[in-house]
Amino acid sequence: MPIAYNIDPMQISSKVKKQLRWQNNLFVILFLTIIGLLAWLSLHYEFEADWTNNQRNTPSEATLNLLDKVAEPILIQAFVSGNSKALSADIEHLVKSYQRFNPNIRLSFVDPSREPKLVREIGIRNEGELLVNMSGRQEHITVATEQELTNAIQRLANKEQNWLLFLEGHNERSPYGDSNFDYTSWLGIMKSKGLLVRGYNLASNPNIPVNTSALVIADPQKTLLAGEIRIITDYIDQGGNILWLIEPGDLQGLEPVAELLGVEILQGMVVDPNTQLLGINDSRFTLIPEYPRSAITENLDSMTVFPTSIAMEFFGSEDWDAETLLETLPRTWSETDEISVDMTLDPGQDIPGPLVIGVSLNRQNQPEKDINSESNTEDEELLGENENEELDSITNQQRIVIIGDSDFASDAYIGQAGNLDFAMSIINWLTNNDNFISIPNKTNTDSNINLSKTKQAIIGFGFLLVIPLSLFLIGLIIWLKRKKH
Repeated sequence: MPIAYNIDPMQISSKVKKQLRWQNNLFVILFLTIIGLLAWLSLHYEFEADWTNNQRNTPSEATLNLLDKVAEPILIQAFVSGNSKALSADIEHLVKSYQRFNPNIRLSFVDPSREPKLVREIGIRNEGELLVNMSGRQEHITVATEQELTNAIQRLANKEQNWLLFLEGHNERSPYGDSNFDYTSWLGIMKSKGLLVRGYNLASNPNIPVNTSALVIADPQKTLLAGEIRIITDYIDQGGNILWLIEPGDLQGLEPVAELLGVEILQGMVVDPNTQLLGINDSRFTLIPEYPRSAITENLDSMTVFPTSIAMEFFGSEDWDAETLLETLPRTWSETDEISVDMTLDPGQDIPGPLVIGVSLNRQNQPEKDINSESNTEDEELLGENENEELDSITNQQRIVIIGDSDFASDAYIGQAGNLDFAMSIINWLTNNDNFISIPNKTNTDSNINLSKTKQAIIGFGFLLVIPLSLFLIGLIIWLKRKKH
């Protein structure tokens, strides 16, 4: 805009006119230059500020600390259909709040209707689910919230070399077997979650490594040696985590383990006539449609299927905090006789339902494992290069899970109903991957302004009278001054 000067037109010479013209031109050039620089800066740099009262558009301090430590690229795939604009905007807003503090995060949207094969492979069920990929591993999030996303990134960033060991040497179910009763599919899912899994033979490796997250005992078919039983009980006494999957029949020498854990395995096989209502003609199958409240099953909303199960009771000491994971329907019973098509409940011999076929145990303040114990070659491989490094995996809580069935996680049945979700929930709990970062909820504290009646009157008086009157007086004064000249 041109510059105004109070100069008498009669006193303006050609030289003064030229100077004024140059000044006006210089002003325009400088003004356009500044506008151009601001435009260039806006294209190359971004600046955002969260002016909300409680910083609700900024991730929590826990999330920021995590993002500051993660250097690997993170790809987030959001499964949202094209017509869900509002949901897409919410997810994009959430991820952008992370990208402000970590530029290595990328977001892409996938329309489930256009990628049905990918949706089936991942197990997408609802709109708005996320798949977080980092360092060749992935985490599946069903609800796009800061707490879920932060904890998924935390689990993917966890590089602790903690192992999940499957007991072998007694014809157990194997994660590396090729039979339909083995756990190959389960192994693939665990590896995609970043878990380190391997078989472990106590006869050749009598010391369970100190960086073992949990020991899995999956339906041994041959009796364990007395020395192997002692190693397992010592491991439990030292605070080790156990997943014990039991089938009806002989415990193969593991009775001392059951006694140590305070669990009694009941006789017979669970029979569930309710399966006929769903078209399953084999009453040896047990259906669990609902779950008692526990850390393992709190997010499980699908029915689980157990092909051949056995019931149990907990009678342990107060040292253990025991929770029921799986309880059958009332019409079930434990059949102690031969299984037949026309079998019925015998009140004098069979055990009527509901029956417990899964329990979890945990206790606090267990003694630390001996990290100075001698280890063989296999132990050194598990411990890694630095044997003297103190292991972060030693926790103050010991966790045990006992399930009266081992088929539910096998290749033949892990894809049925909610079996996979239940199997992974067990593993996450045993390996302490359920220790989520707690993200406080941020409410819109600044969305409402509460003013007293006095303040409301002052504001109303100011806008309705003071400001208009002031503007009128200012205009009147300017008009009078100009009129005098």
